[in-house]
Amino acid sequence: MDVNPDSRDRIAELEAELAAARKTIQSLMGRLESGKGPREFSVFETTARLEALVAARTRELADKTRSLEEANRELHDLTANLDQIVRQRTRALAESEAQLRRRNVELDRLNRLKSEFISIAAHEFRTPMTAIIGYLDLLAAERLGPIPESLRRPIGSLNRNAHRLKRLIEDLLDVSRLESGRMVLKRRMSQLNDIVQAALTEQEPFWTEKKHEVTFVAGSNLPAVDCDPDKIHQVVANLLGNAIKYTPERGEVRLETWQPDSGHVALRVRDNGIGIPGWARKKIFEPFSEIIEARHHTSESPDSAGLGLYIAKGIVELHGASIRVDSEEGGFTEFTVTLPLAVKPQPAAGEERPQPGP
Repeated sequence: MDVNPDSRDRIAELEAELAAARKTIQSLMGRLESGKGPREFSVFETTARLEALVAARTRELADKTRSLEEANRELHDLTANLDQIVRQRTRALAESEAQLRRRNVELDRLNRLKSEFISIAAHEFRTPMTAIIGYLDLLAAERLGPIPESLRRPIGSLNRNAHRLKRLIEDLLDVSRLESGRMVLKRRMSQLNDIVQAALTEQEPFWTEKKHEVTFVAGSNLPAVDCDPDKIHQVVANLLGNAIKYTPERGEVRLETWQPDSGHVALRVRDNGIGIPGWARKKIFEPFSEIIEARHHTSESPDSAGLGLYIAKGIVELHGASIRVDSEEGGFTEFTVTLPLAVKPQPAAGEERPQPGP
């Protein structure tokens, strides 16, 4: 039977006292027999007192022993209960983990179904939308005949919104390719300054309409980058479009390229617009995360469904590059993209490469 250490010590003390009492008895008995004991006590009185003392100590020892036995029984019961509780909790935890694994499997399945649905739906939408935009472009250019003055504004509005739908469809396809790993880069040696200039020219109508002052400080003698120029153009256009859209009229947008070190080139897009709240800076790269109030959107500006920065981040990471944001609410927003010059290892000659998605 296990005994508590404190109780074991107490028993040892009592046993020592009992042994000392026995020695005292033996000593007194010897002295009495030799005639050297106290005169006032008889041998029988002394023996009786000592026996009473020994009996008291013995009873105390027995009481302590019973207390220890009871404490040990209680400890045994508590230990048994604790073991039962631990087993129950362990079973419950195992069941929870199994349920969580099943839910994760189901979530993965639903996520794949979602990606497949987005891809199929976007493809189905793109085919008729291409035809609609084609005819609207012909109408707007009066290739099918003069447009009555009363129809110019409605046709212009239809054309703009059709192009917005087309951009949304293309964004959905890009999201599907990123999530399924089907986005493939078509690399070639390209000048970052040329890509930025093309994006500026493309979006000039938007920043001109808002009377922004747009400045491009192009780094001199930048080395060529082995990248997919169309995808990097998409990243630059998205960052520039956001700067235009979220900067009030007559604002300032500055683009700058430079070489921070021998292995990289960098692009910075900075505006003095409404800024990004601190709590939202980690969310802006998530899909469908429109954190800016709807009042800042207009049908005339570059538009999206909160997918642009998610796609831009995915493209940047496919290049082995990085993108970061710095902002002050009501002050400025600054995005910096750093592209490596080094090329990642390519598949060996003759090795089949994944084909880009449609």
